[in-house]
Amino acid sequence: MDLKIRDVDAGAMQVLKEVASKQNVSRNELLKRHLEDLAQFQGIKSAEKDLDLTLRSVGDALEITYKRLHQLEKQSMKMYLLLATVLDIDPEETDDYLENMFNVNVKEMN
Repeated sequence: MDLKIRDVDAGAMQVLKEVASKQNVSRNELLKRHLEDLAQFQGIKSAEKDLDLTLRSVGDALEITYKRLHQLEKQSMKMYLLLATVLDIDPEETDDYLENMFNVNVKEMN
């Protein structure tokens, strides 16, 4: 595809000519490379923004999940103590019973 640029400053054209000469390419090739690099860079920036947004969403979801699990753990401990109290069982005995009956190490879970 062709692209025409009008009214470019003479000083800028001289700089482009010198840079192109040093790189042993035409001004057209030099400008083409710069424009393609710019377009690619913009695409990368856009992809980074999308990734950043996704990671932020995942982080928020993990934080919510952590808070809910923490609440569930508190509620479980309350239910555990309530059950031990109602059944008039020592919580230490309950731990031993669970470990023996279900092969669960309750102390490791805490």
